[in-house]
Amino acid sequence: MEEVISIDEIKKRLKQLIVERLRLKIKLEEIEDEAPLFVEGLGLDSIEALEIIVGIEEEFNITVPGGEDEEMQQRFYSINTLAQYVKELLEKKDLEVPTPQYL
Repeated sequence: MEEVISIDEIKKRLKQLIVERLRLKIKLEEIEDEAPLFVEGLGLDSIEALEIIVGIEEEFNITVPGGEDEEMQQRFYSINTLAQYVKELLEKKDLEVPTPQYL
């Protein structure tokens, strides 16, 4: 079982991922946890959302499943909502029992 990551650590890593992958010229501290990531707030778009998803999958070694647009908009609304979603995916991953691979 992997080490449990705190929600604060997830937030920090998400902010770093967003700034680095999207080459934003802002400091991590400038991204407010409650501020919207899209349209208002940081003003990100759907292409940047895909880049964030790929980054999350690589950074946390998880799969971000597709979902309804409205559901994904809620999950990706802010750093807070995104961190909670990543935490849920990490917890779900920890509960999965690996399937034995036979030769």
